[in-house]
Amino acid sequence: MLARVIHPAARWILGAALLAALPGEASAEAPPEVRATAEKLYQDAYALSLDGQHARACKLYEESDRLDPANGTKLELAKCYEKTLRPASAWALYVMVADGDKMTGKNWPREAQARSRARALEATLPRLVVVVPESARRKPGLRITRDGVPVGEALWGTAMPVDLGKHAILASAPDNLVWEGEALVSRMGETVTVTIPEVSAFHEGEMAGEGGAAPIAALTFAGVGIAGLVVGGVFGGLAFAKWGEVEAMAQGQCHDPSGLSGCTIAVAEKGTEASRYATASTAGFVVGGVGLAAGAALWLVASKGKQPTPAQIEVLPAMGREGVGAVVRGSF
Repeated sequence: MLARVIHPAARWILGAALLAALPGEASAEAPPEVRATAEKLYQDAYALSLDGQHARACKLYEESDRLDPANGTKLELAKCYEKTLRPASAWALYVMVADGDKMTGKNWPREAQARSRARALEATLPRLVVVVPESARRKPGLRITRDGVPVGEALWGTAMPVDLGKHAILASAPDNLVWEGEALVSRMGETVTVTIPEVSAFHEGEMAGEGGAAPIAALTFAGVGIAGLVVGGVFGGLAFAKWGEVEAMAQGQCHDPSGLSGCTIAVAEKGTEASRYATASTAGFVVGGVGLAAGAALWLVASKGKQPTPAQIEVLPAMGREGVGAVVRGSF
């Protein structure tokens, strides 16, 4: 019985090394047993959805997509979000699925379905506007979050799509002054406005200042980054060793040893083992690169006596034809 080895080691290790040095993207397929778990979660979630148990189904869809990200799972998760009063989350996923399928060109019916549902939902999305008075805008280092998510200055006064329910609004300044508010969004198509008061209405709070949580977080990120690079290097070495064994076996067990095609099952299994090591190496370099970049960014911000703001530090997903990765960017 013959099989074909698909992934040479160089593709994985070179991609991991480049990701550690530059913002970009990486391809790392989940191991078979992880994909099997993700598939079981997907099937269970689908059954729960048919039974009307949408809240439980959403959690399983989320975990399935975390283990093995797939546009098909995201599409079902978006439908689940619609049924659990999370229209903005559903809309964002529909757009992501449509854009992803358009990029790959592999599933135009799903792209069309996701695009259609996104357009229909967009017209009725509930929205939240955070209004910041001019006096508060002039406060250096003013930071606003919604449910813990930063609301950058570019979004002040903008109607932002939100899910139904209560939303916590927090405004804070570097001198330990804070203001907490809450917005209740109860209907589709509704626009709710929250106005940040004058800074004189803020009260003293527990905010991290210079020499506080930011340097500690920077060191933590740096430690995680170094550990990630070490793990990536170790598994990269193991991957190279395994692929050396594959090449040695290929001389007598492949029709085309140079192209690793027409090989026996033994060669294919050895290649799969090498690919798993390479996948672990890629993951290590991803964590290492992102951790070091985030740690450096936090340290630079803390050294200037500032709190990190959304405009200064961002960790963003990067999606391409070959897979997904992360980009860390910032300005100081």
